[in-house]
Amino acid sequence: MNYEKVIINTLDSFGVSRSYTGYNYVVRGLLLILEDPERIECITKTLYIDIARSFHTTWSCVEKNMRTIVNCVWNSHNVEMLEIIFNKSNREKKPTNKEFLKYMYDYISRINSDVKIADRFVPVICPISNDYCSSLSAFYIKLSKMIE
Repeated sequence: MNYEKVIINTLDSFGVSRSYTGYNYVVRGLLLILEDPERIECITKTLYIDIARSFHTTWSCVEKNMRTIVNCVWNSHNVEMLEIIFNKSNREKKPTNKEFLKYMYDYISRINSDVKIADRFVPVICPISNDYCSSLSAFYIKLSKMIE
């Protein structure tokens, strides 16, 4: 499975701009976690440092720029996806970077396991119009079929 495409499509469904530096950090971080799920337990000591090394920056820049992406996702108009991934209605505040990465990892892992996207409705909000987009929804369903 091409996890990078799944991660990018998920971030895009939230309307996160690829121009944010943290966008690439989140993608790289999730790919590293998918390689070794233990990395989620020590994000400051290992994950941020590995990402920083890949992008020739500092771990503190990685942490700050990832926080920007978490804020963008949390303030997204894609309420359905926020509910599916983060159970937003039962949370009082936005997730920390570690929680965000954990929820995203769990969601991506579920896509590849018994839960099939094609078996359920996948609500996707267009980042331009902020309305439900049937084309993007159909894309996710096709993507899930390709993954299988």
